[in-house]
Amino acid sequence: MAAQKKKVVVFLAAVVLGGTALVRTVRSSGEESKPNSPESKSVSLSTGDPNFSAGADKGPGTPELFFKMMLVVLLVVVLGAAAIYASRRLIPKIANLPGKRIRVIETAYLGPRKAVHLLKIDGQLVLIGSTREHIAKLADIDDAVADSPPEYEAVD
Repeated sequence: MAAQKKKVVVFLAAVVLGGTALVRTVRSSGEESKPNSPESKSVSLSTGDPNFSAGADKGPGTPELFFKMMLVVLLVVVLGAAAIYASRRLIPKIANLPGKRIRVIETAYLGPRKAVHLLKIDGQLVLIGSTREHIAKLADIDDAVADSPPEYEAVD
């Protein structure tokens, strides 16, 4: 569990550092190209065209647009990863607050839309099975079974 948290922190730190480097690259490339400098002026075939927009040279160039687009895509990916992390880690903790009487202790999936759930209801453990159409109580679990370590048998 701690190793996975470290991986998430390292990933987010790498994304932040990469985004910072990307922003600095975009800013530095924007400062180097000055559209009004004498070196950047050239004669084009569209200068006599009345349909030609003279303000087209004032906007950002293709590399700047590309880097800004990549920055926005990176931001969307980070926000998506944060939403997935929150949905998997934080929402179950909120759903199992201590004041509630029913808590899901463990869930084991047996197949598509088939699972076994171990519930704790007012201090009593109950095992239920659920399918797409049906939910059934399978057993009441006593404390001796719940506290003993699991014994695994080889399946032939």
